[in-house]
Amino acid sequence: MLINWKSIMAVICGIDPGLAGAVGFIGDGGEFIAVYDMPTLPTTTGRRQIDAAALAGILRQHLPAFTMAERVGARLGEGPTGAFSFGHTFGSITAVLAALGLPHDLIQPAVWKRRAGIPAGADKRASVAICKRLIPGAADHLTRVKDDGRAEALLLALQGRTTT
Repeated sequence: MLINWKSIMAVICGIDPGLAGAVGFIGDGGEFIAVYDMPTLPTTTGRRQIDAAALAGILRQHLPAFTMAERVGARLGEGPTGAFSFGHTFGSITAVLAALGLPHDLIQPAVWKRRAGIPAGADKRASVAICKRLIPGAADHLTRVKDDGRAEALLLALQGRTTT
């Protein structure tokens, strides 16, 4: 049996870190494949934390050829508990990517947002609107107010497309 290698699509992943973030997948032609809210689980303190095993399962399911994640740092005005939690989430994401041996890179928020056409200082609704325009197949998955994380994950995947 001959395989038409040109018909085989590479999967590109984008990750918007944070507990309200998401993991998005597109094809190498920019077509929508899937998007997931960041998997979390409750802790004994009642807070949530990233579910690294579930994230690994999502990544294994789609086996991306490349992943682009947002390079995050401490946020202005954030307290030590929030900063530690955010750092834990980011570290868990990068650890899962490394443990699975997935090629990946990190990109500064200002850089990918400028490349995506998101104006400086724009609110999260801009990410959703631009994502719907650039990846029309994702529109049905971007209907809630809190879906900006999904939109940003998919826009990060588009950035990963230009890297591979």
